[in-house]
Amino acid sequence: MGVMDGGEIKLVENKVVRGDKALIEEKSLIARFGEDEAKQILAYHRTMPEYKATPLRVLDQLASRLGIGKLWVKDESYRFNLKAFKAVGSSYALARSVMGEGTWPISFDDVKAQVKPSLLLVTATDGNHGFGVAYLAKLFGCKAKIIMPAGSVEERAHRIRNLGAECTIMEVNYDACVHLASALAKDSGGLLIMDTAVEEDTEEEMKMPLAIMQGYMTIIQEFMEQCEDEKPSHVFLQAGVGSFSGGLAAHISHILPQTKVVIVETREADCIFRSATRGDGVMEVVDDDYTSIMAGLCCGVPSVQGWPILRKTASFFLSCTDSVTSKGMRVLYSPLGDDPKIVSGESGAVTLGALALISTDKRFSGMKEAVGLTAESKVLLVSTESDTDPDGFMESIWGLTR
Repeated sequence: MGVMDGGEIKLVENKVVRGDKALIEEKSLIARFGEDEAKQILAYHRTMPEYKATPLRVLDQLASRLGIGKLWVKDESYRFNLKAFKAVGSSYALARSVMGEGTWPISFDDVKAQVKPSLLLVTATDGNHGFGVAYLAKLFGCKAKIIMPAGSVEERAHRIRNLGAECTIMEVNYDACVHLASALAKDSGGLLIMDTAVEEDTEEEMKMPLAIMQGYMTIIQEFMEQCEDEKPSHVFLQAGVGSFSGGLAAHISHILPQTKVVIVETREADCIFRSATRGDGVMEVVDDDYTSIMAGLCCGVPSVQGWPILRKTASFFLSCTDSVTSKGMRVLYSPLGDDPKIVSGESGAVTLGALALISTDKRFSGMKEAVGLTAESKVLLVSTESDTDPDGFMESIWGLTR
């Protein structure tokens, strides 16, 4: 099947053909996301201050309106009270970096005892990842320097600075900031906590982003404890560089092998979608100054760890315009009946917007059939952020500005 283009949403089925080398790479990466590893990581997270499993919202009324059997939304805005999911990955990666490979299981207190006040954490961010790293620096009593791309909302930079970290908005896009952060970490002797791996990274440098991806498995582990033995037929996951979606998709392939994974991106930086469309397994890069309101997904260079996983585990890839996520934000903010209200930000609600359009709009009936959405379907979404920019949030859903 080629690309199905419905305007606001484009869809392509995963028909990627890989060579022998790619198959070996995929197998090696996916093996790192098994259930034993995930349970060990969850056990560590449970020792952290302010840890609490994020809520699993059940939206029965909305599921009925969409013509599906079940709809869950894992609300990551409650993760460590940070309004976003990112710290669940970087907290484990920091612990793994500090403690090494052979000392597990360990606790938060074990890690804190090893972190010196002089330790400098460095990263690039669109907002949420940097806020999570700044939170970790404050939590462990060390320092952080964060750089953000051109066009970043000042409110998000302000939130980072309020945690005591240095934060600078640059005049380049996110992908250029990744390289700047790497250089800054090397020049300053800092620890780079980057949630994406690029081709020129060494084997040692790739350990941090891989550990971040592994840390995200806690989200699915919590879901498995919360869902009362019901299994999703579909999971829709957002992709920027593909680290979040790759980590979850790899783990899902171990514990829920029959579940279809659907990857959703912003049209402005749909590098994963374009890579899938190629069909040959090679990554496609989008080099541009991104203007999407989905700032957290505006990444044009796929992670060299995330993409190999997704080309093996995902069933479908979607590319969506901003109007799709605005719809998702409005629907979640305006619940039906006794469904819970969910404040989901621009990068958090695009999966719901896509699901709603595909399920109910006749223009997308072909996509609905292709994805296999029926009255028996049980769908899991992850709302990855809430209103990290409150003014921007209201503008995105209602067009209201101050």
